[in-house]
Amino acid sequence: MSKINELWTNYQKPILIGASAFFALIIIIILVFILMNVFKKYDHLALEQLLVKTTEEYIKDHPEILPTQANPESIITTSSLVEGKYLKELSKISKDNTCSAEIKINWNEDNYYIIPELSCNSYTTSSLTDYILKNEEIIANETDSGLYNINNYYTYRGEYVNNYLNFVGYSWRIIKFNEEKIYIILADTLNNDTTYVYDDRYNETIGSNRGYNSFETSRIYSSLMNIYNNDLKDYHKYLLTMDACTHTRSEGDVDKSGTIECTTTLQTPIALLSVYDYMNASVDQRCINSASRNCSNYNYLANTTNRWWLMNGTNENTYEVYASNQNGILNLESANVKKALRMVLALPSDLVYKSGNGTSSNPYTFYEY
Repeated sequence: MSKINELWTNYQKPILIGASAFFALIIIIILVFILMNVFKKYDHLALEQLLVKTTEEYIKDHPEILPTQANPESIITTSSLVEGKYLKELSKISKDNTCSAEIKINWNEDNYYIIPELSCNSYTTSSLTDYILKNEEIIANETDSGLYNINNYYTYRGEYVNNYLNFVGYSWRIIKFNEEKIYIILADTLNNDTTYVYDDRYNETIGSNRGYNSFETSRIYSSLMNIYNNDLKDYHKYLLTMDACTHTRSEGDVDKSGTIECTTTLQTPIALLSVYDYMNASVDQRCINSASRNCSNYNYLANTTNRWWLMNGTNENTYEVYASNQNGILNLESANVKKALRMVLALPSDLVYKSGNGTSSNPYTFYEY
């Protein structure tokens, strides 16, 4: 019996030693994990994301900080986050100990979006528009493709321009931007098999159902708002209300400044393209009015899969609306004809640049915090 006990004891020793070593290793791993998190150092991008996360936690406990229509911007300092124990001092958690920061909370109707602004010796948070202006040359002449400064907007013009943007799973083109808004349009028509009438109501002035060419009361505006309220509902905080320039214009009008179309405006978060914006996208100097076929030349908006509606009607009757064919030729069509959509949205200009150079293969993206 004593021999059996001796064998059992000798058998247990390596098991106990192995088990002890295993548990010791587990303890070491846990301690390393804890220490790594306690003393974790963040790079610039991770620090921006942390600032947003801790600000969201701060907002839950301090909803009074949220901006309002009367005060559309709130600013939270890192000292407020540190004092409330939502965040450690930046010097203790940043790989770059030269950084300071503040966080902007911007009001947008019933929503808000957060912009972290990090400032370090070797890094500063860059908005998408700041990045574009830093890397794009402003074109001085009237024939080259690129970014122009016209009508108080930085405006893309020409056939080959790097203005692609990826957003909500779609490819867009940046039309123009200023300090407040970035205007974007779908790179191609929406849902290539789906078409829409502009309007098909009974028009008493002509005694038929050719519809009316007033955007504000049109069927197509209802269709756009349906897209906004359903397909885009998760992105409302980024979609700003714009002053859509809806006034009618004659085919012979030569103005490209927006003076004609912007005589009447509609505040809306979603719209179609105004005729003057289409004309401005061409650098062909023979594009003098909407009837000019030359407006399709040297114009990044010209080639699409389907025919598509623009926003404005003609002022020469009550039922015809401007539309483009697949080659970019503008013409007038009865409002009750079916065509595709290229919707226009307005984004905040201070969205934080994430990646891309604006090409079709590497479109611009921004951080959706």
